[in-house]
Amino acid sequence: MPTPLDVENQRFVFGDRWTVAFKYDDSEFYRKEAIKLQGEVDGLAQSAKAVDVVGLHQHTGLLLLEVKDFRGHRIANKGRLGDELATEVAAKARDTVAALVGAARKPVSEFPSETLMAALGKNKPLSIILWLEDDTFRNTENAKVSLGVLNQKLKTKLSWLNARTLALSSSVPMNRLDELTVTNLPGAGQPNP
Repeated sequence: MPTPLDVENQRFVFGDRWTVAFKYDDSEFYRKEAIKLQGEVDGLAQSAKAVDVVGLHQHTGLLLLEVKDFRGHRIANKGRLGDELATEVAAKARDTVAALVGAARKPVSEFPSETLMAALGKNKPLSIILWLEDDTFRNTENAKVSLGVLNQKLKTKLSWLNARTLALSSSVPMNRLDELTVTNLPGAGQPNP
């Protein structure tokens, strides 16, 4: 049975071959356990970060999905579309991978932590996806170029993890994720009141 998850004004529907799909950053484990990593290092505040969604597909493996909807907030996010956003997503992926390892070492019942830990094994497919909506994606070609540049930055920052990275958007109709459909929810693309 498909699993719908609403994230950032969009609905992500994971098809039947997705054996796991859940909003990791809303999980009790993240909110009560992983978040305990807080404090200061060299005077800078530090805390555990989390991707929005963790999924596991029967064939394409583990998915870490971060969703950003910058539509209606063009000025506030103008400078974030490059290195800053890639670094943010890479840090969230790093911390989520570490937390999944930790979850497998504890009695966690809200998601199959041991199964997800096994999916992180050597030679297992891992995809880290940034799903980005932005007002500057006015035509498909410009969106492809922007997403390609962003994906290259993300790939560089996550090269240590040996993962496939993709920067995707509904502005570019080709979805490269098996059995995942994305639709806008009412009010998508509008500034929050």
